[in-house]
Amino acid sequence: MTKKFLSSVLMTLMLLTPKDVLANTMNEQVDVLPFGLSVETVEAFANQTAWRRLLFFTDKAQQNTPSKLINPKFFLSKSGHYNPQDELMAMLTAIEKHDTDAMCRFVARTALLQEWLAQHGQKIDFDEQQCADFSAWEKQMNADSLSLVFAEEHANNLASAFAHVLIRADTQSRDENLATAINYTVLGNPDDKAAVAAVKSIFGRYAGVMEILPFTKKRDDYLVVDNRDLWQYRLNLNPQEVRQIIRHIWEVKDMQRPYFFTHDNCATEIVRLIDVVRPTEQLAKKVGKIVIPSQIAKVLSEQGLVQSEQFLPSNATVRQAKLNHAHKQPAYITPSRNNPATATSVHRVGLGVGQLDKQTIAELSINAAYQDVLDNPKGVRQFHDVQLLSIKAHADDEKLMLNEATLFASRSLNPVNTAKNNAQNGQAAYASGMSLGVLRETDASSPDNPRHLVLAAGMQRGKSWAIGHAERGTGQIADTICYVLGGGRVQLGRLNQGYRVGVDGSIGCIHHANDKLRGQIELSVPWYYHHDTTQYQRTYYIQPSIYAGLQYDLSNRHAIRWSTKLEKVNRDYQHQSVISLQRYF
Repeated sequence: MTKKFLSSVLMTLMLLTPKDVLANTMNEQVDVLPFGLSVETVEAFANQTAWRRLLFFTDKAQQNTPSKLINPKFFLSKSGHYNPQDELMAMLTAIEKHDTDAMCRFVARTALLQEWLAQHGQKIDFDEQQCADFSAWEKQMNADSLSLVFAEEHANNLASAFAHVLIRADTQSRDENLATAINYTVLGNPDDKAAVAAVKSIFGRYAGVMEILPFTKKRDDYLVVDNRDLWQYRLNLNPQEVRQIIRHIWEVKDMQRPYFFTHDNCATEIVRLIDVVRPTEQLAKKVGKIVIPSQIAKVLSEQGLVQSEQFLPSNATVRQAKLNHAHKQPAYITPSRNNPATATSVHRVGLGVGQLDKQTIAELSINAAYQDVLDNPKGVRQFHDVQLLSIKAHADDEKLMLNEATLFASRSLNPVNTAKNNAQNGQAAYASGMSLGVLRETDASSPDNPRHLVLAAGMQRGKSWAIGHAERGTGQIADTICYVLGGGRVQLGRLNQGYRVGVDGSIGCIHHANDKLRGQIELSVPWYYHHDTTQYQRTYYIQPSIYAGLQYDLSNRHAIRWSTKLEKVNRDYQHQSVISLQRYF
């Protein structure tokens, strides 16, 4: 009898699909669900975009994809980090029991569930004024409207060379002295060197933190201390959306998260906050995989989320305008051309043809983000040069080869004869540069060394000068900069002895002929050393090169770029010249 019974049970279980078993289990729990809700109703809401976004889940359920926020204090349910439905059940249970501690911790979730439960005939008697801490904090904020604030790229700080965005919360009076700055930023290590900090930030080795402080403090830091222009964009959000964003900030303001310069940064946080209150919007998808601050204002403007904009010139821009106006203060300073809402897209792909020595080649280049000196400068700081995650490869008759892979590279020229030279605390103005990546190089210590990929790092420092006159009434500098730089470099790889170190000097000029045409020329003279006692191998040697480049913009999306480089290697010369079509997206 027992065997027959067990066999019958086993057969029944085998016939039931996992869906049937799950449905039967849910039906047994219907009577115990909070507010008498059905399993289907709870399931449906747990999968809604609005709920998932509040919990940092992806919009659509993906297998084994947890919430991006891992702090257990952010969840009521022990499994809430992995399961938005479990967190919903825990939150509904807390509301049904009128657990004010839970509801006051998660006021944004409570507000969303109050609205949802009302649609199902359940009126929740809960007033946020019962939450003493939240109520006091919200009254201090007194946010009637929100604005996006863009701080332009910093000339001499690599951590800020990619620009920055934050939120300004205004009271109804719009009094700047009463405004609050909501700033999501990286918590770096002050003991880390600039290059180390850049690498750590790219790979998420620092935490992201939410700062809430008087706006005037941040404004003065940018305009006075850093000499960075500000652009403000009042956002087109209704009062209910503003209040829900403030509630959500209350929930997350003490939660640290990994900060990535490329995709989880100050810019993505602002997009995420807007997406939280507009579940039908897909702003995060519109800004792309690599998100940079200068593109956020452009995306928000295109989506109709900007009501108005305002330019706030830095102290350096004001001083430069005075210089441009024959040392007289102009009555009105024309806004600089660094308005990010008008910026060219910073993702770029190039296809070109050319010659490497006497061989015809095809070249592919990809720039993941930011810009070099030949890219269209509209919407960014003048002569700003920052490259991040870019590659170049070429193909000849035989094979495809990687020529260059840049992890990051930057140059800040800061011309000494302008007010925008970044001189601070009595220090003289200087130009600087640094780079880290992989290059295909020829070791000129021997006539027999072929070109190989090497890991390369370098730093430079020097002076630059602006040539010509800038437009009157503006805080811009002249359209030509010439520079002299010196520094050191290290290369590791398939070189003679496996390494070489060097010092180098560079002299060059960059010229903006007009809004469409730009050019650069540079002579570089590196002196390399490695210890070698082998006959015919040089221990130290000079490997000079000259480079020239031009770019002409065909449109906002397309440009023609030409570049050429001649390099002395031992007894011979290597020459490469390429003309390419660049596509921005």
